[in-house]
Amino acid sequence: MKKSLYTIMTLCIGIIIGMTSTAAAAPVKELVQASFDKIIFVVNGEEKKLDSDPLVYKGTTYLPVRTVLNALGYDVGYKAETKTVTANNKVDTESSEVNESTQKGGQSLETTTPNTNDSSKKIEDLNDSISREKEVIETLKQLMQDAQERTDVSAELKRQKIEDYNKRIEYSEKTIKMFEEKIAELSK
Repeated sequence: MKKSLYTIMTLCIGIIIGMTSTAAAAPVKELVQASFDKIIFVVNGEEKKLDSDPLVYKGTTYLPVRTVLNALGYDVGYKAETKTVTANNKVDTESSEVNESTQKGGQSLETTTPNTNDSSKKIEDLNDSISREKEVIETLKQLMQDAQERTDVSAELKRQKIEDYNKRIEYSEKTIKMFEEKIAELSK
């Protein structure tokens, strides 16, 4: 009986030690100090306005991905559930026309015909871009709700974050409207 009691006690102590060492090995979030800084962002000689100030941490400047990729000519999407950023070439939505020159009896005949396959592909790409922007809006709305519920930050910081999210939502809504207008033009 005494031997069984020692075995059970030893087993319990082993479990307790094992649990505490596992908890001690858990990753710890690191608190860092960084600052926001105003910088001039120039692409191909053209100054671009940033939606938000870049973050500077230990001498490295971190730029907003969406702003940078948009300035470089990409449409950007974000899937919150997988934490995935996507970047696709922006769609050139100018109406596509094919100029064909053919020789008939020594004469040049030029015809201009719209390429319907190209237009339908552009419309499809624009609809995909609209879907991505709508996903961004939903993600931003969730972030705004999360920011409002936070109790560990100041009211001023909450207000600023919510204001930034609202500006980004307005930008996405304008982008969606622009894409819808381009779809209407291409559908004619």
